[in-house]
Amino acid sequence: MFLHKSRRDEAQSVPATRRGVLTLDIVRDEAGFHALQPFWDVLVDQMATRSPFVRWDWMSLWWEECRREARLVIGVLRDDEGIPQAIAPLMLASEPDPVRKHLVTLTFLAGFGDAHGERLDLIVPAGREDELTPQLCRVFKVLQPECDNVRLNHLLEESPNRPHLLAVLQESFSHAGVLNRQFCRHINLPASWEDYETRHSSKWRNLLRRGRRAFTEEHAGMATQVGERMTIAEAMKEFRVLHAMQWAEGISSFITEASWRFHQRLAARWLPQQRAMMPLLEADGKLVAALYGFVEREQFFQYQSGWERSLAKISPGKLVIRWAVDCCIQRGLQVYDMLPGDYEYKRQWCDSGRWLLDLEGFNPASWRAAAFRALRTVRRWLPRRRTPSAISPNDSQEGKEPAPPPSA
Repeated sequence: MFLHKSRRDEAQSVPATRRGVLTLDIVRDEAGFHALQPFWDVLVDQMATRSPFVRWDWMSLWWEECRREARLVIGVLRDDEGIPQAIAPLMLASEPDPVRKHLVTLTFLAGFGDAHGERLDLIVPAGREDELTPQLCRVFKVLQPECDNVRLNHLLEESPNRPHLLAVLQESFSHAGVLNRQFCRHINLPASWEDYETRHSSKWRNLLRRGRRAFTEEHAGMATQVGERMTIAEAMKEFRVLHAMQWAEGISSFITEASWRFHQRLAARWLPQQRAMMPLLEADGKLVAALYGFVEREQFFQYQSGWERSLAKISPGKLVIRWAVDCCIQRGLQVYDMLPGDYEYKRQWCDSGRWLLDLEGFNPASWRAAAFRALRTVRRWLPRRRTPSAISPNDSQEGKEPAPPPSA
């Protein structure tokens, strides 16, 4: 459902300036969801802590491909003419975790499951959080009878919405607070690759240079980007094979059927728009490494990578990160974000970081919530066991498998 042109023009200019009485609406159907499209990214553009994972394309494609049994419950603050001023992208769903699957969870739209978002938040214009967010958070009180618990994953600790979210959870839910804190490392990008190299030891520099020299001289190596020598469809097809090589003991959630359809569609939209980047490495006439990520507000978010394991001696995983960092510097980006998961290779590359929070609260009237909390208490006293499952390299939530390092 699309609005005509004059309505679109109004959406682009109104949300930041309208005042007056606002009403809270809960969108529960797809028609209402799609009616928000003209306003969605306009509001995202005004956020203090926006990310690619809250944009319309990500949310709408996730809903089409990955929603399973989820139900829309999107909170919308509207002015007296019905124009959205702030949006709470929410859904009711059950987590895939064997224990949590019995709970009806109120969570961010695309908050878990295949192709889940890695940086989520309420969509509120910067500077208006103290005015709008408490009103928008009333949606949690309204929806409390419909859920067993609330779980809001991957909220940036510095988000201006965080104190308001915590306040409403503590007011309306029991045992509310921060469930997990995940450190998210990033690189503050300098003006040149040479400037970046000086931050590292001579040993680090020499190993990387040696691998790059072998890549170039012994394997006729070439660094390109998608669209230069390979089409998006060709690169994605080869990338899937390279990525799968890294997961001998499990299946990456990135290439499950639903997630792969999602990313094929997203890449087809975002790569031509330069909202996504895919640096590639070719050696001996074939693709041997690729990295896939997203661009938002002078930041690059490294999402997934893959490389040819037979070339492990020259560390193609490290070389493709090196090329991706260089591409970001050339483009004038300021931050290279490696997303959640505090792994050794991220410590080697990154010089800074920030915290992501998972917030949680339980419906005090829910017997399922009470049973889950009792069971969780028992499980925490028992030894943990790991089982192979569909896993995501960027997913470090409880019960999930960690990622391997980016080289053999």
